[in-house]
Amino acid sequence: MRRNISLLLLVLFIVGLYVLQNKGVTPFVMKVLESDLFDMKEEEEEQLGKVKTPRTDFAYLHCKAAMLEDHVVPENSEFLDDKYEAWALGGRNYILRSEVLVDSPQGRIAQKFVCKLRMTGDDQANPDDWSILGTELNPADGGE
Repeated sequence: MRRNISLLLLVLFIVGLYVLQNKGVTPFVMKVLESDLFDMKEEEEEQLGKVKTPRTDFAYLHCKAAMLEDHVVPENSEFLDDKYEAWALGGRNYILRSEVLVDSPQGRIAQKFVCKLRMTGDDQANPDDWSILGTELNPADGGE
């Protein structure tokens, strides 16, 4: 008798969980997914991958300023602005790559630099609305 009651309670418990899942949990999760909670604002949607936009132009300017400010490159370095490449990673994150001419004992040499940054505010021209996540300087012949 006790075994039959335990088996009946087990079956009722499993059926109850199934009903709770289908009538309560799943509809709630679907409503959350269909809501605007996970949608990006229309003005924030942008092409991912290699891009060149006014925002990446500002990102490049802020990256150059940060590299000079952090003394990654000397102050008399010449940035080759026409050679910069930018990739949008989504979530207002960008990677920029370009070349800079740096004085050395062998003369002026080209070096590649990479900068990763994120736009944290709404004004792309304001340096305070950008966060530099990292910079790196490498010899130009170090490979692509």
